Amino acid sequence: MTENIEQDAEGAARSLVELVRALQERGIEYPLEAYRVYSYLTRCAGEMRTAIELIEASVQRLEDKDLLRSDYRREPLDDVLQRFTEASGNAKDLAGALHGRLSTAHSAIGHVAYKEEPAEQESATGS
Repeated sequence: MTENIEQDAEGAARSLVELVRALQERGIEYPLEAYRVYSYLTRCAGEMRTAIELIEASVQRLEDKDLLRSDYRREPLDDVLQRFTEASGNAKDLAGALHGRLSTAHSAIGHVAYKEEPAEQESATGS
């Protein structure tokens, strides 16, 4: 089961790398493409927050079952878990903020239309 979770996380990261590569090489040709990409990125940010919450809960369950210990550095486990909890909380806040900002951008780009030539606009309106 762990391999599948790790593979899913790796697949998500690879997919984002491929998206960045495609945007660098080809870019966006139509506003609708930007709208759709922002929709997916907004969804990813929301899922990222949820994934962080689920990881936190899993680590907490492991701790509750007394299955965790500090590694070879022998740093006190409480300190490590405190640092993890704080960092995860900050990451959730950032993911939530990113989700909100992407949602706003997604909504805004939905109001952008592809500019047509004046002659095309006249024929489209029947003038």
